[in-house]
Amino acid sequence: MSSTCDDCQTKLKRRLFGLLKTVPIPCANTNCHKLLCSKCAGIHALIPFNDGEEPPPIEKESIQSYCKQCYRDTSLLDYSKSYDVVEPQVINENTMTLIWVHGGGSSRLMFRRHAPLLAKKNHRSILMDMPGHGTLADSKTLTLDECVKTVKGILDNENCVAGRTIYIGASLGAYTGFHVLGELKDRFAGAVMMDCGQNVGPDCSLKASMGLWFLRKVSGSMDNKGLMNAMMSTVKKSKADFHLVETCYAAGMFFEQGPRQCDCLHAVSPAVIIPTLDIPLLFFNGSLDYRDSEDLWLSLCKDKARSSLKVYQDGDHFFCHDSRFVDDLIDRINQFVGTIVE
Repeated sequence: MSSTCDDCQTKLKRRLFGLLKTVPIPCANTNCHKLLCSKCAGIHALIPFNDGEEPPPIEKESIQSYCKQCYRDTSLLDYSKSYDVVEPQVINENTMTLIWVHGGGSSRLMFRRHAPLLAKKNHRSILMDMPGHGTLADSKTLTLDECVKTVKGILDNENCVAGRTIYIGASLGAYTGFHVLGELKDRFAGAVMMDCGQNVGPDCSLKASMGLWFLRKVSGSMDNKGLMNAMMSTVKKSKADFHLVETCYAAGMFFEQGPRQCDCLHAVSPAVIIPTLDIPLLFFNGSLDYRDSEDLWLSLCKDKARSSLKVYQDGDHFFCHDSRFVDDLIDRINQFVGTIVE
């Protein structure tokens, strides 16, 4: 039996007369015989799910720890690439390209069920992993500049035309999106920003500042598995029910760079950036979420005729995965895109 972790090669502690708490953790793949330290087991954890199968319950017991290779093999993410393209059946003069950027700790799977709904309305979607997330968790450091570089690389690789490309961001992907839009002004025709109604920038309120401090402390001290467990209690209080296992848990979560997520959030000043953007912006928030600045963000938009805000009553931070709102969300995005095509 191995005396070191098969992933990181650190020495494994073993229980002796019940005195040692840290013990080797076996990979959840029963055909794999690797043993892991608690740190590696905490990083490479997810709820296993296969397309076409009934999802397991969102419970602590459903989260499994794997060695790094089995984790990647089990994940719904394809680790051979860092973004997915969802094409419509027919491409014509009204087809737009939508760049979807997920929230903190998530991956490009977050919107894998939304993109096909917009493909039916003739729109092409690109679902990307943010730096420090998903397939880029180990290879890219999360910074605002790296977010710009990653988005620009996709735009260039996919030959995205500026007048026919829309940025769609949620939570962290929306806040960093303000910075991306400010740096890449000539690459987008519009933007959809969700879950970003709270000012968490340099001039944020004391309440928001304390929230960021707490989030930084928690994400810097807990592993992915622990944070997944913690989030489950929040999700259970939510009415979100739209393919949660496959979009939120089947790739695992990515908080290894959690403090950097907080740094990015706190560095962005939407009130400074929005007035410099010539494009229309469509904002979405849940009424139960923190949103002290949503009206200000809207009032600062240059293109007032085509910019708007929709607040879903009784929706929370997970409203985009609440089946009560999904159809309306898709319809409003489609209508927004239509105003740009015209």
